[in-house]
Amino acid sequence: MESGANAPPASRGAAEARPAKTSVVFALVGSGGDGVAVLGDLMLWMAAHQGLYGMMVQSYGPQIRGGESAAIVRIATDEVLYEGEEVDVLLCFRLSDLARFQGSVRLNETSTAILEASEEGTLPEWLGRAGGEPLRYPFATIQDGQVVPGDPKNMLALGLLCRGLGWAPGLAHAALEHRFGHRPQVLARDVAALDRAFATRDVPALPRLAGHGVPLAVESGNEAVARGAMDAGLRFFAGYPITPSSEVMETLIDELPGRGGRVVQAEDEIAALGMVVGSSFGGVPAMTATSGPGLSLMTEMMGLSSMAEVPSVIVDCQRAGPATGMPSRTEQSDLYHALYGGHGDFPRVVLGVFDVVHARDIMHKAFHVSETWQIPVLVLSDAYIAQRRQIRDPVVETRELPRRKRWTAGDGPVRFSIEHVTSPFRVPGTPGGQYMAAGLEHTPDGAPTADGDWHERMNRRRFQKLEAIAAATGGWYRTLGEGDAPRGVIAWGSQYGLLREWVREHQEYRVFLPEILLPFPLAALTEWRRGLESLTVVELSYQGQLHRMLSSLTDMNGVGSVARSGGLPLSLKELARRLEEARP
Repeated sequence: MESGANAPPASRGAAEARPAKTSVVFALVGSGGDGVAVLGDLMLWMAAHQGLYGMMVQSYGPQIRGGESAAIVRIATDEVLYEGEEVDVLLCFRLSDLARFQGSVRLNETSTAILEASEEGTLPEWLGRAGGEPLRYPFATIQDGQVVPGDPKNMLALGLLCRGLGWAPGLAHAALEHRFGHRPQVLARDVAALDRAFATRDVPALPRLAGHGVPLAVESGNEAVARGAMDAGLRFFAGYPITPSSEVMETLIDELPGRGGRVVQAEDEIAALGMVVGSSFGGVPAMTATSGPGLSLMTEMMGLSSMAEVPSVIVDCQRAGPATGMPSRTEQSDLYHALYGGHGDFPRVVLGVFDVVHARDIMHKAFHVSETWQIPVLVLSDAYIAQRRQIRDPVVETRELPRRKRWTAGDGPVRFSIEHVTSPFRVPGTPGGQYMAAGLEHTPDGAPTADGDWHERMNRRRFQKLEAIAAATGGWYRTLGEGDAPRGVIAWGSQYGLLREWVREHQEYRVFLPEILLPFPLAALTEWRRGLESLTVVELSYQGQLHRMLSSLTDMNGVGSVARSGGLPLSLKELARRLEEARP
């Protein structure tokens, strides 16, 4: 392997570098099996190694292999949580694959295009105009008019991009060693392909970014959820694979046993949450993760967790629905289900994830609430966060683990005290701590009852938990922009990154983003919205679910709604147009 991974490459005739930028956006487009996601991941690793920030989002269809696939990679000198508007570099292995990404990829007059040399044709008009002629490179091996196996396309592409960006091949070698070091034959093949492409002399100079030199970490939203849960004390996980949440379980399979925990792949989502409730009943902090269809199946067990006052944490990585919907697309349309889903009256807590960094923090809060108040807590992520890979600062903080209060003989015989919001938790096997526990309505000692007065009193007791949680979590929200800006936006979850960039360029706006959606920080919202001339709720749901939910809590007369489905995140340009349309 070549040493000196951070040394600048020798000049081989490339054009002089362009003026410095603060971020560069790449669109990597191909078909399933071309390795565009691996290419993007390697670029992120190399950027992080140099002390640059960045993120990658993927776009693909339901096909297992062969369908169009794209990775949008943004690399920047400062933290970014939104992939950007226009693409600086388009690298496309097959022009026909571009059609599927109309609306999500667009060039401008300064963009660079790198295309397959054997293809004829020009870039479609909807894509915008790139500056100058595209670089044509023979990614595919053609014999007798047919494509035959050759060098890995993504490794050739990585060599070209390293050359254009001024990244030394030694840095790429280190990235490949990190990724494929356990497969020496694959590693040797990939290094050879990369070096061949890097030797190309006519690669145009791409925008150069200077990192601060301290290596950073790369993590996906699902990985952050899993690791945040482990840091918060998770010791049992049961789940069933479902897009886009599966990597939560995969990460825990690899890492939770090393922390003394266990992972079970259940036969379905009903069984998964049943195992979580059973494990938690035994005193072990437990969690599951799913997506919308799985959450539907878990709803009955969620009611059991609330009725029996057994802590549980449920992560829902939202996707476009209903039914099977669009499994690889993002949406915020499970909010109604999280807030209201289930038969009968039962309290639950709902939290929202802003980004990959926030995912670790929110999991600690989820376990704190669940273990303290013995209640189910739903954590709403979505595909845009769950499968995003993001460069972040290393995790160094340590916090006290959430712990439920355990029963001792001095606490008396009552399990479900009417006088207190929660009672000490009785772990089976504790001497003298036996009690009846079931999904039936019960008296304070746990005995089943069909008495209507007791049902009313126990419902009141359970819902008083939300009052206590509201008092303890009233500060769980974020704001963006200046406090006296005249225009306001309320949003939640993955809209955070987009709106953070929006207010930097639109100082007439301020933004309110709750971390906790139930119980909602209403007092904070009421104070924040004072003095506003206009207010709009922004979300990815067809019905405008957050807007309608807030209408049940406070005066929303004259408040606009920017709400759409479609499976794709909002862009800054679309947000500008829709905010103007929504103004009264």
